[in-house]
Amino acid sequence: MGILVHCAPLPAQPFVDALRRLAPEAPVWQEADAAPPEAVQAVLAWRLQPGWLARWPQLQVLCSTGAGVDKLLVPDLPAHLPVTRAVDPLQAQALAQYALAAVLRHVRALPQYAAQQAAAQWKRHPQRPPAQCRVGVLGQGEVGQAVARAAQALGLPVALWGRSRRPLPGLAEAGRWAGDAELPALLAASDVLVCTLPLTPATRGLLNRHTLAQLPAGAHLVNIGRGEHLVEAELRALLDSGHLHSATLDVFEREPPTPDNWVWQHPQVTATPHIAGEARAELVAAQCLEAWQCARSGQAIPRRVDLSAGY
Repeated sequence: MGILVHCAPLPAQPFVDALRRLAPEAPVWQEADAAPPEAVQAVLAWRLQPGWLARWPQLQVLCSTGAGVDKLLVPDLPAHLPVTRAVDPLQAQALAQYALAAVLRHVRALPQYAAQQAAAQWKRHPQRPPAQCRVGVLGQGEVGQAVARAAQALGLPVALWGRSRRPLPGLAEAGRWAGDAELPALLAASDVLVCTLPLTPATRGLLNRHTLAQLPAGAHLVNIGRGEHLVEAELRALLDSGHLHSATLDVFEREPPTPDNWVWQHPQVTATPHIAGEARAELVAAQCLEAWQCARSGQAIPRRVDLSAGY
């Protein structure tokens, strides 16, 4: 009995190597066609296609290679099958670093100065006062809290929004908003909006023309959540109209975007290939092994996803 790694388009070898180092006695496969169907008890995956899980009749646990599991929640996912997510404290830190880099690049007008450098132009511009550098964070999980703390440490006003109101240790000075009724207030108070939400039916398409138009004129969007949170064509319309100043996107509706996708060439978009934060392969492998061992012994499985909530 062993583990199948199925994580395309991510490279499988780092996970395979880590699993073999940690559990040399366990078979590990990285090609589905090479794995005996009756021998696979755990799958470590990035995304699935409907019908694929039916190939593994002895499957006991399905583990995600990352913090998000939305790409694993296929319609035919067995209700009894435990699904786990990867939890890497350093990943939240990395995502916060990326988000703050994007925030500071916008509020300090660095693209404008880069353009002036290219034109050999020496010209100073007034700095934004802190009151015009308000950071709104969608999501109150580990990543959202890390972004908020990093922004506060630099003296930026911060507010967070989530589906429900919850205690957030260490963020006493941050604004708090919760629920659909309070989302417009958060948007109106965000000169930079950072999305860190999980992808659920309620958050899919949340960043659309209606919601993004509620941001102040000249606002900047940073999406490090999921590509499906954003309706990309409607973002483009708001950029082209001048209502939004710019956007930093690390996730996309389709990954990778096709070569003719507008995000590659738009002058107001910074696009990166889903690199804001990655869970360490060694830690992902260790957590997958732990989940498998717990499933085999009938113990409670750590980091198990609430399938009704989607995270």
